[in-house]
Amino acid sequence: MSEPAPQVAQPPAAAGQQEAALAHAPRYRSKHLPDAPVPCSLLGEKAVRARGTMGPGSREELVSTSKWLRAHEHEPRLPQPAKPAPKERRKAPLVPRDEAPLMGMSSGKDFVQTNVLEATQAAPKYKEQEEVRYVFKPHFGELPPYLRQRNKELAEQRAAAERAKQPPPEEGVQVLQGEELAELVRHLKLKWQSLNEVYVRLPCVLDTPSKRRRKEELEAQLAEIERDVRMLSKATSVRISTA
Repeated sequence: MSEPAPQVAQPPAAAGQQEAALAHAPRYRSKHLPDAPVPCSLLGEKAVRARGTMGPGSREELVSTSKWLRAHEHEPRLPQPAKPAPKERRKAPLVPRDEAPLMGMSSGKDFVQTNVLEATQAAPKYKEQEEVRYVFKPHFGELPPYLRQRNKELAEQRAAAERAKQPPPEEGVQVLQGEELAELVRHLKLKWQSLNEVYVRLPCVLDTPSKRRRKEELEAQLAEIERDVRMLSKATSVRISTA
């Protein structure tokens, strides 16, 4: 094996000149790259995105540290208050002092006669209608037919309900009600009237036992008839035994 060539030591002056030459030599830049530094990830792209690199470009102006965003800077601001406009005069101006009104102007129109003619020639605003007098109608004050029919139906319903409440008729028993009961009361009143006439014709002096007995019998009969009439007038039906 060949041995490595021995290194020749350089003098100190030559070494310092070589380092100085390397330090002052310009940095190599490829002629295919743009002036601004482009990261390796964007090499080969035709266009570089704005701020796509680390920080602004070399030719872009840096933001000054004195330009910071102040509080409420983007809020809308009201306009400065201004003096309000004077109000418009709504009343008509006064008549000048030297202007005199027109006097003696009149028209030859007779307003009274004109109003009379207009009133006589005007058409009526409404048509006169005949007054309806309901009291002169042929059936005024009468109950309508539908109400008469309704009352008849209600009376029949009440009569049917009364008949349903009554017990079934028994053998040897007669039931009087309605017209029959009223006829019985009328006969009792006629009998009382006839007995009362006989009672009134009795003599004032009852000096014999027969007269006193006759007076007592008439009083008893009259009292009995009065009691029967009073009882039958309040009753709706009466049951009479015919056995």
